[in-house]
Amino acid sequence: MPPSSLSRRSLLVGALGIAAASSLSGCVANNGPAPSTAAAGSKADIGEVEGTLRFAFWGGSDGENTGFARAKKGFEARHRKATIELQILPYDGFFSGIDRGILSKTAPDVFRVDYTSIGKYTSHGVLLDMTPYLTAAESSAFLPALYDAVRFEGRTYGVPHQTDTSAIAFSRKALDEAGIGAVPDRLEDAWTWDEFAAISTKLRQTLPDDKFPFAYDWTAAGAYRWASFVYQAGGSLLTPSLRHSAVDSDAGRKAMAFTQRFFDERWVPANNTIKTTVYSDNFFLNQTVAMTFIGDFLVPELADGANGYQGGDWATTYMPRDRAAASDLGGNALVATRDTANPELAAAFLKYMVEEDPMRDFCQRANELPTLQSLADTTLDYAVRPDVMDVFTQQATTITETAVRETVVPGFASVNTALQDQLELAFHGRSTDDAVKAIDAAIDQAVSA
Repeated sequence: MPPSSLSRRSLLVGALGIAAASSLSGCVANNGPAPSTAAAGSKADIGEVEGTLRFAFWGGSDGENTGFARAKKGFEARHRKATIELQILPYDGFFSGIDRGILSKTAPDVFRVDYTSIGKYTSHGVLLDMTPYLTAAESSAFLPALYDAVRFEGRTYGVPHQTDTSAIAFSRKALDEAGIGAVPDRLEDAWTWDEFAAISTKLRQTLPDDKFPFAYDWTAAGAYRWASFVYQAGGSLLTPSLRHSAVDSDAGRKAMAFTQRFFDERWVPANNTIKTTVYSDNFFLNQTVAMTFIGDFLVPELADGANGYQGGDWATTYMPRDRAAASDLGGNALVATRDTANPELAAAFLKYMVEEDPMRDFCQRANELPTLQSLADTTLDYAVRPDVMDVFTQQATTITETAVRETVVPGFASVNTALQDQLELAFHGRSTDDAVKAIDAAIDQAVSA
């Protein structure tokens, strides 16, 4: 299949990344300047390693699982006396299990962690300090924002493995039947909010009563994705100090009023709320909606003909824009626990996972975006629908520095919980002003606690 163009050097230059999670909340992160060289007593030249390492990750797509299995095989071929034990777990309860393991010193040596959860671990001193194991060249090889996402107070506590972001998948048939012609195929031509509203209104008028224009991907822990509309409107969740909410603003009210229209005008199903059990991709696959906001990691699921759509039945386009374009930062880092019995083996495995060849292989198989600048500037041969992946790689360049900087706070879990609770109420009858004030107060309490 033809390769997909991937050029993202401009992605988040100088930004920080997202952090969040559950039980290990903490203070505001201060990553500090990146070290110019490996720390004194550098262990960067690890050499041959041996022993057994447990690597825990949640079961993802077949591409992800195959990618990790191939990485295990490649690492063991290089280090003949090393064994990597893959521990595939459900995502639900994954981090509560990690937390229990850390407290009881039974945690896996290495585990996968999403950027929306990493802050609680980097800020609590429970991870292996990778700073001595990375040379200046290795550290500077990553996209700056994603490298900063694994750092805290000037130290490095993992490696950024891959990223993903949201864009819109749409049914060609549904849009054609509604008389909607050209769909933006360049980022600079992305629908404005007004244009997106007009498209949604037209779909609402032409679709059956039990079908809807679109679904949004803010379910459960994805509540923070509502903030994309705040950023598009020119606002932010937090003040520059990261210690207070900034939602009670013109941008916050504009974003709230716009997203409340989703329900008031029946552009989304009534159960496309924060605390539903139906995710945005499910609405699309069962053809309840004509369009859906999804992350690129879901492309293989949508492309599987057994799930309802064939080949060219669907395509992708960009997030809508207002004053600016903006999207969310997803993806995962790999980290080792501080109490691992074999830190050099753990460090060697992490370094191997972010070498060019293993990262390229993993991202191509999993339909995800790389974190190395060298790969962000090259062409990846994605295993599934490389044509639609171009949209995601372009959309990734719209993740704002403000968005990632303010959500790197280790206590972001509380912010996300506040959004879950308050957005659910906002979409069930609250006025725009009341909804914004309630979210503002809840976020302010979350970050100042």
